[in-house]
Amino acid sequence: ARAMLRGAIAMAVPNVRASFQAGKGANPPLVVLVHGLESHSGTWDAVRARCASPDGPHRDRAPAILALDLRGHGLTPLGDEDDFSPAALAADVVACARAHMTPGAGRDTFTIVGHSMGSRVALRAAADFPESVDHVVVEDMDCSIRSAPKFDHDALRRCVLTAPTREEVVANLAAAMPDVMTRERCEGYVARGRIVDTSGSSAGEKPRWTSLVNPLGYALAYERVLAVDDAALAVKQIERFAAMRKPAPVVHLWRAPYDEPTTCARKDGLGGVEWILKRDGSSEWAVRDCAFEGAEHSVHNTRTEAFTDAMVALVMDGTDAPGRL
Repeated sequence: ARAMLRGAIAMAVPNVRASFQAGKGANPPLVVLVHGLESHSGTWDAVRARCASPDGPHRDRAPAILALDLRGHGLTPLGDEDDFSPAALAADVVACARAHMTPGAGRDTFTIVGHSMGSRVALRAAADFPESVDHVVVEDMDCSIRSAPKFDHDALRRCVLTAPTREEVVANLAAAMPDVMTRERCEGYVARGRIVDTSGSSAGEKPRWTSLVNPLGYALAYERVLAVDDAALAVKQIERFAAMRKPAPVVHLWRAPYDEPTTCARKDGLGGVEWILKRDGSSEWAVRDCAFEGAEHSVHNTRTEAFTDAMVALVMDGTDAPGRL
């Protein structure tokens, strides 16, 4: 499941694990894919596969793709807990993207696609580095403040993520956060590729299973990214850039329909989708909204073809997705 993750990128702190897929065509642009809560870079495998397919619709033209594991997610270590914040996560994303851009190629901007919690990191990156980000896609998320569960951080710090058997890993996760990570939920991580075999290939090496979901990373992301107003502030900041005729990344809301039970894109209220759309107070800036019919919260995995094709059109040609797909 981790075969596509081909190396570590040294960054500020900690080292962010990322996988890079070369684009197709002349001087292809870069798109950075940021996963959501309780996830990792492998969530984008189907999107990457459609772009890479030699027989697919993007066999001749496709963007370069960078998929990364945020701090405390996947195979990226958590680092210093005190440094865990939307701004730090956003700086990691931008530094990683810049490290993968070809010097002298004439391109110094890229697109960020963020799913769920990752879209809030993407918005912060666009607000803090507007000269580097030309488009930011917010996948099935809004900017409203979420209520975080009560976490036992000491128990989460003690959680061992690697064990000789996957059953032991499941038990460790369930014991660390029983109210959130139930045993049934943790067993589902195996089927979804979030508890994986990380044994080496050497003869006689003992089996080793690892959780790509870090309970402490989950808690910090919930408390410091989802349960705060940073995303709303980022949207307002981008809007002000446009009003001042400064570089302003275009924000795209790609979401499941409002009547989809799994959607995390709330329509109404402070920070909701309608609130974001009303932020468009400048003729120099606009928010684009697109609902993917039949999609669930993970739009890119439930409407993979439509999502990937829309992403390629946006990144390669600047073409906006229509209001409904």
